[in-house]
Amino acid sequence: RESAIKAIASLVPKGSREAIDWVSPRLDDWHESVRRAAVVAVAKIAEKGDQHSIELEKTACDDRSWIVRKAATDSLAITATLNDLPSLRKLGRMLEDFDPLPRMAAIYGMAELCGVGHRKAIQLAEARLEHRDPGTRQACVQLLEKIATQDMEDIVKKVEERMEDEDEHVRDSAFYALEAIKANPPGRRTWKSDLPDLGDLDRIGLDSSDDEDDKGDQL
Repeated sequence: RESAIKAIASLVPKGSREAIDWVSPRLDDWHESVRRAAVVAVAKIAEKGDQHSIELEKTACDDRSWIVRKAATDSLAITATLNDLPSLRKLGRMLEDFDPLPRMAAIYGMAELCGVGHRKAIQLAEARLEHRDPGTRQACVQLLEKIATQDMEDIVKKVEERMEDEDEHVRDSAFYALEAIKANPPGRRTWKSDLPDLGDLDRIGLDSSDDEDDKGDQL
């Protein structure tokens, strides 16, 4: 099933609704690798901004498997548009995921989709800086590191406050984030990714190996 999904995603034309309709039932498959392949295929086939595909990806963001949630978060960031506020809010909620890898996917997805200086993305991170889960607080600090700018005095102050956080990982992230924000000049622009240049679909796991999955389980 997984191989068939990958083959279809590689062969069909961009925007093929027929292909997406064939793939979408596999989002409910019992095996997580099939569900992951399905949501990655949706992102590969769908046109940017296709609301039907976006809704499929949003639903997959709530999957029971972190592997699927991570792929769905990355897929949503690829398919959504900059002005799609419901999708942006969904990505913001993924900063609260209980697993670190979907949270990381939300950080990079929001940074790549929104870019530097995007007020709504910044607000979504800012609103979670005092979240009860330290993983979420850290994720929000890390997102602000990428998209906040030196002229945002309130954000700078709130990141400084996280340097007194009870969690050492949040404190460490706040230290580095503060340095980056203070060096980040004002203005709206594309965020330059610090990820290896593997291509979107490689990054979201279309060809991920079982070994990579095992490494993720150890994080």
